[in-house]
Amino acid sequence: MAARQTTTITFATLLFSIALVLFQVADADSKIHKSGKGEYSRLGRLSSSLGRYSSSLVGEACKNMSSDILSRKVHFDEGPCVTVLHSDKRTVLAKDHGDLVVIALDLLEQHSNEVAEKIMSILSGLTVRNSTKTAFQLCAADYGAMSRMLPVCRSIFLDIKPLGKKVTMDDAYPALGCMDKVGDAGRACSLELSNHWEHDKTEEFFDVIRHISLVWGLMELATGHRDDYSQW
Repeated sequence: MAARQTTTITFATLLFSIALVLFQVADADSKIHKSGKGEYSRLGRLSSSLGRYSSSLVGEACKNMSSDILSRKVHFDEGPCVTVLHSDKRTVLAKDHGDLVVIALDLLEQHSNEVAEKIMSILSGLTVRNSTKTAFQLCAADYGAMSRMLPVCRSIFLDIKPLGKKVTMDDAYPALGCMDKVGDAGRACSLELSNHWEHDKTEEFFDVIRHISLVWGLMELATGHRDDYSQW
């Protein structure tokens, strides 16, 4: 009889313990979801902190590029600069100007490829040989050169990126020079079209030039060097 009573008491104690644990788990889970505490909150704070740092980094970079007092050049307007960089989700994880250069390069390559496809599409519909068709033929060649150059520019920059502002001008110059060549090709196309096509349709071609200017400005910030002989 005593043994049976002991067994009953032990079993009841076990059930109570299990119920208590389940209650505590449910209560903790409820607090996490309702009050925002726990891991969800910590992850949220981390994401928020990264976002604030990214916004600060992008804002500072875009402000520096929008008005270059020393050379009186404008690389990229501050507002569009911020908008373009934040269009890529990787910006949240950017730690320095070098990271922003890589992001801007990838955005430029994507955008220029889209414009290149448009050039080929328009060119295929031009059946009469005239100055407009010739302009688009030259543009197709220019954008073909850009598509080959951009991956090279990216590769060259990645080689010097770990050095940051410690990189020498001799090492930084190839990356800047590479973007200068890309810019020359993009500019040549834009000027051809502005002279031999409807000017109000050339905005997106000049937009590519602005993107090239953005990359150039970020490279200058990332390396701490500039090519004073460049037109950028």
